[in-house]
Amino acid sequence: MGQIRLQGIRKSFGALEVLKGIDLDIAEGEFVVFVGPSGCGKSTLLRQISGLDQPNAGRIHIDGRDVTDVGAADRGLAMVFQSYALYPHMTVRDNLAFGLQNNRMPKAEIASRIAEAARMLEIGHLMQRRPGQLSGGQRQRVAIGRAVVRDPTAFLLDEPLSNLDAELRVSMRAELAALHARLKATMIYVTHDQIEAMTLADRIVVLRDGEIEQVATPMELFNRPANLFVAGFIGAPRMNLIDAAEAASLAPGGLPRGAAWVGVRPQNLRLDDAGAELKVDLVEALGTETVLHGQLASGTRLIVAQAGQVDAARGDTLRVAAEPGKLHFFDDAGRRVEP
Repeated sequence: MGQIRLQGIRKSFGALEVLKGIDLDIAEGEFVVFVGPSGCGKSTLLRQISGLDQPNAGRIHIDGRDVTDVGAADRGLAMVFQSYALYPHMTVRDNLAFGLQNNRMPKAEIASRIAEAARMLEIGHLMQRRPGQLSGGQRQRVAIGRAVVRDPTAFLLDEPLSNLDAELRVSMRAELAALHARLKATMIYVTHDQIEAMTLADRIVVLRDGEIEQVATPMELFNRPANLFVAGFIGAPRMNLIDAAEAASLAPGGLPRGAAWVGVRPQNLRLDDAGAELKVDLVEALGTETVLHGQLASGTRLIVAQAGQVDAARGDTLRVAAEPGKLHFFDDAGRRVEP
């Protein structure tokens, strides 16, 4: 199983309200990612689910059972931390076995579970080493293995890759996705990295200031952001947001009723001799892509991302226009307006 339901979860630390009434249903076997800026409440929300913290209000159900007042050890969940949290004096094998031994599991069952986790995570050759003898990626595999051997109802992962270098993060993302496909287990993953969110999640929960801004699949978030915050947060480089009064030069043809802001992703702007003038002040030549930063005549800043290599330099004036049908519209309150 692994169904999780959150109803009206609130959490305060003194006068600071960190979670402001979270309602969320997570289906069995889903890979759900909590994402948002620092301080938005994503790690705090994970701690409520895990039982490491108690909410001030609201209820938490796992597989239909109310576990709000149940301790972390009795919720059937396994948590993987950013810091690995391995016992430094123990071998890898002993780290994997420790929790199972404390639960008085038979030795044969412990050995079987460790062997399966070692095979799955390719750490069999590390069994007699201690954490201090392992690389960061190896330690993270062992930390994940310690969760796997418990055969939990759900996995909770709190920024597990943030201590790894960029190249290793990419390979570990692929390994986590493959692990989820094999286990078909419910996974809840916290990150500030939207690339991790977009590449791993079945659904993403976007949080801001203790509230949910939108819950959707990665492509739904990218293609139909519910509001200005989500539009600006999801996507790299970030979406251009332009006052509706200035948008006509980029996208003639009129705006839907109620539109106060127009959004266009950098990838959906193209060089066009009939477009608006853009004075370039920064060129990021990445080889496979060129990212141009500049200003319109009005002073509005714009980012344009073009596939391949563009012959442009700081100080150049180019003309740009939006691709038809690729604009996003938002009202004065920042809510999405359909064209």
